[in-house]
Amino acid sequence: MIDDSITTPLLEKPPHLIGSINDYSISDIEWIASQFDISGPVRVSAFPGRGNINLHTYEVRAGGTEYLLQKVNSDVFTMPYRVMNSMTASIRAQAESLRDGKGDPFWVPIELISTRYGQEFLDLTDEHGWSVWRMMIRIPDSSSYKSLSEISSREAQLKLAEEVGRGLAIYSDLTSSIDPKSIDGSLPGYRDTPLYYSQFHSVMACNRTLASAEELLPQDPILRKSTQQHFLVALSDEEYAERRSDPELAPYLQIVEEREPFALGLWAAIDDSRIRHTLIHGDTKIENFLFCTETGRVKSLVDLDTIMPFTWLADYGDLQRSMVNVAGEKERDLSKIKVDQDVYEAVAKGFLLAAEEVTDHEVSMMVFAVQAITLELGLRFLTDYLRGDTYFQLGPNDPADLNKVRAIVQLTLYKRLVEFGPEAEQRLRSFRKASA
Repeated sequence: MIDDSITTPLLEKPPHLIGSINDYSISDIEWIASQFDISGPVRVSAFPGRGNINLHTYEVRAGGTEYLLQKVNSDVFTMPYRVMNSMTASIRAQAESLRDGKGDPFWVPIELISTRYGQEFLDLTDEHGWSVWRMMIRIPDSSSYKSLSEISSREAQLKLAEEVGRGLAIYSDLTSSIDPKSIDGSLPGYRDTPLYYSQFHSVMACNRTLASAEELLPQDPILRKSTQQHFLVALSDEEYAERRSDPELAPYLQIVEEREPFALGLWAAIDDSRIRHTLIHGDTKIENFLFCTETGRVKSLVDLDTIMPFTWLADYGDLQRSMVNVAGEKERDLSKIKVDQDVYEAVAKGFLLAAEEVTDHEVSMMVFAVQAITLELGLRFLTDYLRGDTYFQLGPNDPADLNKVRAIVQLTLYKRLVEFGPEAEQRLRSFRKASA
């Protein structure tokens, strides 16, 4: 495993290609693309489907093949070697499992293109500083969606939701052989519910210095360095007092405080060996799944930046949370926050009918997992609002109370999911019997 604490860039760009330090020119990108093992004249263009994290993503055409060239965003992923190490482990596990006859033969894992020097990514120093680049074959005949609302037919929406659930099951099964101890998470502290609660308690105590927050800070030095700023209040005394005493937040603070043991349930189940400790994708929103343009069948799960050790139940919980929220994450009218029960059922059905590696105890926690992950996100938004929006930073056009609204939405959705829980359990039991 490569140590991210030691950076040894391998290439320097020729002086005649050095341009603006603020952005990459077409000549820059063409040169970077040429460092990968591809043949033929290289043509590059901006990739219109790039996300909010890896902003430098480009379409590359060479030798009749389409590729995606992408710079790992080191502002977000400060240890990009970890990103690439976990990404390659996931890709290899998927390919090996498919060769062994597991999963769906229609499934297409990402394929990385090595550099001309035989490396899986390009380690580069230029006028922009140090950067890590990767090139992937663009999976052909595939489409993606940002939300189910892009599809007008309700029947087609539910079919797509079922395919999303099936895709998560396939991916989780294909990667279940990876030893979680062999992978270090690319975002230390991400999906760490105990850590999020420590940050919450530190902010509630109005800690403003690391010394005052010392008892709550993590002991692991990498985790501490990566997260310690989020234990501290960044607001003025007056603004903090106003947010902290907001009567509208009082019932949601109560939920977060009272439900802490509940929110830690997945961690407790791993510690007690009641569920498997595996790797997770970490960002299972619908737009990261690819579907066959002809049949609509799920064919891949991409954006492998947030792979980390945990339980597939966290991926499932986050997927359901994001797909069943009818109102979205910024709705101020709480009467509109409802659970799309048909979508919930479709995702669960797709997952359970395709999953092969899951255990009975894990299945028994699926309804719980959706609730726990929703509660966790509400906790994160609430803590960030109280400390001064230092993690979910606001854009120039965002309202000052955006993270408060987001927190209330997620915690209201959590309550709706709890209300739906008994019926959800019944529906899952029927799908589990059908898959047996």
